[in-house]
Amino acid sequence: MKQLYFLVIFAVFAAPLMGQVEVTFSVDMSVTAPDAAGVFATGNWMDDAGLGGEWQEPGSNMDAALTDGDGDGVFTLTVMLPDGDYQFKYANGSGWPNGEAGGGGDNYQADLSGCGGVDNGFGGFNRTFTVAGSAMTLTTYEFNSCNESTIASTENVSTLGGLMVAPNPATDVVNISFSNDNNAEHTVSLYALTGQLLEQVQLGTDRNVSIDVTAYPTGMYLLQFTNELGERGTQKLMIK
Repeated sequence: MKQLYFLVIFAVFAAPLMGQVEVTFSVDMSVTAPDAAGVFATGNWMDDAGLGGEWQEPGSNMDAALTDGDGDGVFTLTVMLPDGDYQFKYANGSGWPNGEAGGGGDNYQADLSGCGGVDNGFGGFNRTFTVAGSAMTLTTYEFNSCNESTIASTENVSTLGGLMVAPNPATDVVNISFSNDNNAEHTVSLYALTGQLLEQVQLGTDRNVSIDVTAYPTGMYLLQFTNELGERGTQKLMIK
């Protein structure tokens, strides 16, 4: 009898999890500086993910916050969802005016119809995705845009073994070194978070480079590494 009771209780609590798969939201914030309040996802997926209701206002539920654990400028959030069609959008900061593609008087407006966006009825667009039985990571777009992200972690660049960027934060000169065991040719580029290219150094097969950053204001920047193999990665650099 106790065993039957246990099985009934287990079935009741396990039922909501059955048929759910892992879904990862992913947005590139390297062009739009992340708001201090956080980066969020909202949409009709939230209730199915166990967050207590659909289309919650950005910033009202921290369980819907995306994070950038490796500092590459791409913010992610992973939830469990059942199969179905969903709508969503990202927000840079708290409140509806900070949601992307909102229309009207919102801070971030964009035409997302070219990347599957649907009319939200308020002059803006919602992004969409479909869950169909297997784990998925949503296409990484730049925030408030249909431009697909070009960011990849430096871990994806096979020739950057032992990469060191120091000091970080930097005040005058930042020194970069790596092993380059394959003697591949590299290019190192310094970008503002707006996407503006500030400096570019063609390293050839050299393993070391120093970049003078005294001319740049205090803030966050991106170092982009590319090699002749077509691999590309980025790392954040703080200048103070």
